[in-house]
Amino acid sequence: AGIPLEETRNSTLKETEPLSLIVHPPICDRWGDYPAPTNSFCRDMTTVAYVCDSRDNPYHIVEVPCRPGKSCIEFVFPGRPTQFAACINNEDSRRWDNRGNSHLACENDGYSYGQDTDVMWIGMTTYNDIYPMDVNVLSGSIGADSLGIAFNQNHFGAIYKNYRGGQKIKMCFDSGSLFITALTVALVPRSGSNNEFTVVSLNKSLNS
Repeated sequence: AGIPLEETRNSTLKETEPLSLIVHPPICDRWGDYPAPTNSFCRDMTTVAYVCDSRDNPYHIVEVPCRPGKSCIEFVFPGRPTQFAACINNEDSRRWDNRGNSHLACENDGYSYGQDTDVMWIGMTTYNDIYPMDVNVLSGSIGADSLGIAFNQNHFGAIYKNYRGGQKIKMCFDSGSLFITALTVALVPRSGSNNEFTVVSLNKSLNS
């Protein structure tokens, strides 16, 4: 049986489906002269847009819809200010909104995992209806450590090293009075690879 959302902040880490080659999927190969995406972003809540780059065609966008039951969330590349997007199962992400109120809207008390991991990638995207929308402030924290702060953007990404089970993760945004929905999820690299990742379920325990 599932567990209530308010109890998931103490849930254990659960690995779900692998996201093979999430950073460099072969989507651009269909056009021959496009070697790989330079980055990707959420066109809307259920569509990933890949930017394919080559010498002759420096900016070609390929849009790929998410499968049913998935939503688009953006992350950052390690060591580069470039984002990439992925379709994430809705049951594995967390979703909250500000109810149109002007204040810092955080995901209740946050959540934590019961398992250590060397590296954790955290992504968050903010939407007005189904379209990404810039908000005034995006921020996050793990325990007493700040994940940073961003201004006037619709996505926030952070890479956190040496996560220890039980540390509380909390993501927030402030959009003024505009009604905004936020989606967030965490990824962990598989076998030390920066090209393959596993989604960390935020809403279920190993026993659910």
